[in-house]
Amino acid sequence: MQRLKTRILLADDHGLVRRGLRLILDAQPDLEVVAEAGDGAEAVKLALSTDIDLAILDISMPRMTGLQATRELHQRRPELRILILSMHESEQYLYEALRAGASGYVVKRAADRDLVEACRATIRGEPFLYPGAVTALINDYLLRAHNGETPRDPLCLAVILGFH
Repeated sequence: MQRLKTRILLADDHGLVRRGLRLILDAQPDLEVVAEAGDGAEAVKLALSTDIDLAILDISMPRMTGLQATRELHQRRPELRILILSMHESEQYLYEALRAGASGYVVKRAADRDLVEACRATIRGEPFLYPGAVTALINDYLLRAHNGETPRDPLCLAVILGFH
């Protein structure tokens, strides 16, 4: 039986950011923040002990980064959907997040616009990337191929584009 609301863990080391994101998410009829963490280690502990459907993890947190927390949660709770929240618009961070097991990547500067859509897409099992990420990744892939370099993992690119 499908739940009426997606239960969310929100992890960011800035309380003000968590409060703002919680206001955005809790205003939606199908989303509910049920747990908050101020660092990656606390996020992992809560994600393993709380009934949640989705974890939203800041990439840069103390004690354990969002990437480290994603890796651990992906190994220990593979069914858990994970979104990375980051201030970095970098293909490198994006690749690392996807390799770690994240289902999507949201840039903080556009979180007010993209986060709700990202949550819903992720719960449906669809990848979510910030606008511009797909173009940057395809350009990176084509540039490496054109220069005779080994392109980044094409499977990663296929996953990013939703061909899984």
